[in-house]
Amino acid sequence: MEDSFDVAGYVRRVRRVADLSQRELAAALGVSRAAVGRIESGETTPGVILLVEILRLAGLRLKIVDVSGGEVAPVPRDVIRDHADRHFPSHLDAVGPSDMPPHRGANPRKGKPDARGWYTLRGRRIELRDRRGTQLDHPTVAGLRRERRERMAVLRAKIVERWGVRPEPECTCFDACFEELCLAECPCQCEPDRRRPPRDVAARQTGAASASPAGPRDLEVRVSPEDAAGRPAAR
Repeated sequence: MEDSFDVAGYVRRVRRVADLSQRELAAALGVSRAAVGRIESGETTPGVILLVEILRLAGLRLKIVDVSGGEVAPVPRDVIRDHADRHFPSHLDAVGPSDMPPHRGANPRKGKPDARGWYTLRGRRIELRDRRGTQLDHPTVAGLRRERRERMAVLRAKIVERWGVRPEPECTCFDACFEELCLAECPCQCEPDRRRPPRDVAARQTGAASASPAGPRDLEVRVSPEDAAGRPAAR
């Protein structure tokens, strides 16, 4: 067949490109020279892992392509799994945990932990594939996280557009304010100390005290009737 993979021919190609004898190739692979001879003669066929190692010696690699020649990637390793850490059936179409199929009902889990993903049974899958086409891969954990971040970014943009955003003022606190709360003389007062009176009240009290300092001449002596009768006044 024209489309058959000529393993023996590719092994000889490797020896041509890498300038290796059968003994040198066998030593690099950890096999006997006779094993290399049987591969080149077509008597035996190496496994995929051994073939990949042979090609690597010449800087070559295996590649899977479709009928149009486009490279086909393997299924990602981080596809979603169920609660038993098992992959969902590869022949079925799986979706993320937030895309529950409508035919599953209102409470499909019935008290069990939230689903990590959903898959569509064969009958429903054929119907969906006829309308939407074949799903390339099951969702991946990284892909679901990226989609969630994108949805949140769109939601934040809509909130900003509709309601606007009040930017937080730049903090001008003193270094000592970060120990506990803002000091009384801190101009920022982003975390005021509620145990003190506000700055304006404290300023008025301080101003009043400085405007009329207490002294002996400013004291008013009041004498009660009892004091007038001969008892010493309380000081």
